[in-house]
Amino acid sequence: MLTRPEEDSRNLARKLLALGHGVQAEPLLQIDFLPQDEIDLANFQALAFTSANGVRAFVRIYQNRDIPCFAVGEATAGEAEEAGFQSIYTAGGNVVELAELMTRSLNMMSGPILHISGQDIAGDLSGRLSAAGFQLIRAPLYKAEKSTAMTAAARKLITSGQISHIPFYSPRSAKIFMDLIRLSHMENHLTEITAICLSSAVSDMISSYSWQKILTAKHPNQSSLFNLVGVKLEENRQ
Repeated sequence: MLTRPEEDSRNLARKLLALGHGVQAEPLLQIDFLPQDEIDLANFQALAFTSANGVRAFVRIYQNRDIPCFAVGEATAGEAEEAGFQSIYTAGGNVVELAELMTRSLNMMSGPILHISGQDIAGDLSGRLSAAGFQLIRAPLYKAEKSTAMTAAARKLITSGQISHIPFYSPRSAKIFMDLIRLSHMENHLTEITAICLSSAVSDMISSYSWQKILTAKHPNQSSLFNLVGVKLEENRQ
């Protein structure tokens, strides 16, 4: 079961289906793009993207693909490459590594950095860059609205034991999932499901309930998580 927003789930579903696995998409967040007056990018030395949705929101408004961009991880960098950006720097999957990459690669005297973000953000990218002498200006171009109910199809699959694995990418989506599980009184049906988490912060959010297993990716990036998902899904087919 894939719980990411629709576009992200669709991309991962293609990979899983190519491996022969069944997929149920159950997006827990709906992405809505926000109206925004166009900013003069000539005033900025680089862009910072902390999600693939930030890239999608940016390309709806701006034509510039020449400005250097810094992506928090592989999935975001892949979205930037697909959008046509020419100069992409990729961090290891979290805000700490993104800030370190930017401070190593940029000159604080060359101008501010524009952070394309959602309305709600996780991690203190601004604080880390400010401590290193950089100015970060945030442009929230989208918001992520949480789901208020699980679909009947998802409830049926969970209660009938047909869901074997659920990847979780963020503490927020993990919390939303657990809230919906409680709302549907399905806590006891998690014991046959393996939760696959991007980080320890994600696994901590779901650890108070009994799962078959809780697995955490070795590195907080899409590649590491997908490798973990691929290995565990293959186990059930041997």
